[in-house]
Amino acid sequence: MKTQLTVNNIGVPLNDFTQRYIGNILKSIALTLGTESTMITVSIEPDNLRIFADSGEITVKKDFVKQIVESTIKGVLSPLKGIFWLERITITTTS
Repeated sequence: MKTQLTVNNIGVPLNDFTQRYIGNILKSIALTLGTESTMITVSIEPDNLRIFADSGEITVKKDFVKQIVESTIKGVLSPLKGIFWLERITITTTS
């Protein structure tokens, strides 16, 4: 599993454990939303959360779902240095 994290289009290096950990969380989120995919991308901007899979964007209609997904991702990334929530964050995982 390969997971890449960018903050404001600058790559943040992740060790193997962190790549697998974050990648499995992203895949579980997508699966819970009804999509099984080999590639998942989550994009967090100050006012927007978007999730993409192999088949295209996963529509998240309910604000509660967006909030819980965003909170989960932010919680996972919070120990990493250089992550600020007013910036653009993109995470992509492939298996």
